[in-house]
Amino acid sequence: MIHEKFTITGIDEMVYHLTLYKDKTDWQIDFYNIYGALLLSFDSDEETLHRLKDEEEAYRMVTEWMDVALMMGKEW
Repeated sequence: MIHEKFTITGIDEMVYHLTLYKDKTDWQIDFYNIYGALLLSFDSDEETLHRLKDEEEAYRMVTEWMDVALMMGKEW
């Protein structure tokens, strides 16, 4: 299993890193803010891989999950 950890400053970076793995299986990517707090984790489940095939859908997926993370009190 590939397990990557990235510190990001924006949604564009998240989508970029995720789309690099769209054709790979068995991975997990953790995204952290600049203060070291975990924002989101994605893994190579069927739905995620399907949504990464289209760039607009990838942005939509990341935005949806960021909305959930922010509602749960994660600080951007």
